Amino acid sequence: MDDRFWNRLIFKNISKDSREAILKINSRECVYAANELIIEEGEEIKDICVILEGVLKSTEYTSDGKELNSSYFYVGKKINSSYPFAGDAFPFYLIYGGIKRYFFNTYSVKKSRVIWLPVKELLPIIERDSIFLKNVLQFVAEYACYSKIILRGVQYRKIEDRLAYWMLNLNDPDKDIPIPYSQEVLADILHVSRSSLNQELKRLKNEKIISYNGKSIKILNKNYFKERL
Repeated sequence: MDDRFWNRLIFKNISKDSREAILKINSRECVYAANELIIEEGEEIKDICVILEGVLKSTEYTSDGKELNSSYFYVGKKINSSYPFAGDAFPFYLIYGGIKRYFFNTYSVKKSRVIWLPVKELLPIIERDSIFLKNVLQFVAEYACYSKIILRGVQYRKIEDRLAYWMLNLNDPDKDIPIPYSQEVLADILHVSRSSLNQELKRLKNEKIISYNGKSIKILNKNYFKERL
């Protein structure tokens, strides 16, 4: 387990004993192909998943099969990120919420490598280390806040307004705003089509309201977006 495993919020400043205990538990490393189903709705939650490479997508559906909500998990740093828990493990929020089985499907968006940590072995390690427990609770709180803000943002009808809400409320609008992994992921987060989002970004760029290079957005006219919300 290298820095791709340890360099994330949940492991920040945990004790040496905790690290050594994690190395001794019955973890398993798996590699998944693009679009491979790795968790099926109804499966018992037995492990914590830590992403080392690639992207995973968890999707909830309505009773008639319509996509309701999607969450993405991938490697990243919690620095000026539009996805503040990028790189962290999941599904802590389900485990600490008392949920026993997954209520969503999870796919590997692209080729991915992950480490699975057994819940029964990991939870006692967390509970013995106050810093570890604080980190996990902070992650769960951030996840909940992020999800609530996203749901509030997608209530706007226009793509421009959803984008404005995302930029102003989940980022520092005075700094360059990184696209979360890809434009396709951002479109999915905002519940719009990739082509529609791309057209909107091009329009805003042509009107010099933003600058956009494919990887990040810089707001040039913050008042324009504030007046829309």
